[in-house]
Amino acid sequence: MLERCEFCELNEEVLRECGGFSCKDGDITEFFTKEYADYAYQLLGKSYCFVEQEKRCIVGAFTVANSSIRADLLPNSRRNKLNRNIPNEKRRPQYPAVLVGQLAVSEDYKGLHIGDELLDAIKSWFIEPLNKTGCRYVVVDALNRPKVFDFYLRNGFKFLFATEEEEWTFLHGRRTAKEGTAMQPMHTRLMYFDLILLRTE
Repeated sequence: MLERCEFCELNEEVLRECGGFSCKDGDITEFFTKEYADYAYQLLGKSYCFVEQEKRCIVGAFTVANSSIRADLLPNSRRNKLNRNIPNEKRRPQYPAVLVGQLAVSEDYKGLHIGDELLDAIKSWFIEPLNKTGCRYVVVDALNRPKVFDFYLRNGFKFLFATEEEEWTFLHGRRTAKEGTAMQPMHTRLMYFDLILLRTE
């Protein structure tokens, strides 16, 4: 589908020409129609989209920002797993990554695996010659929902931490629940994709 689209930076002119953008999540729709510009102005991330050339409508959009994976914060078993594909002399406390902060598919195109194509496009973009910086990983803060996890797992992403409890402990310190109450689940879980896998295919 995306092969029939034009890739461009999301801006007011594109939104006006395409009649806006809408997806099933109201907060994400608001981000890609209003908040994206201030996010870019504050140098926190840039938003891009794919516009179908014939219908002149936005098929999907995403936001990317610089990030890193702090290997030195990981438990030994997770750090060893992360380092396994990196030569000993190149191992370091943290590795360059790109954060996919927002990703959405238009309501008119849901169910067509456009999300998979968007992730493929992002992965390819950060290993092709046009990329201007080193970037080893793609990371996401995936909403803590089974369908969201399934989507990223299907696209080759892995959990950065083995369990939710381990992730909370290493990022925020040990948490405790009030007596007689269950521990509240985390809102998101960190997941990553190793771009070197595309180089070795």
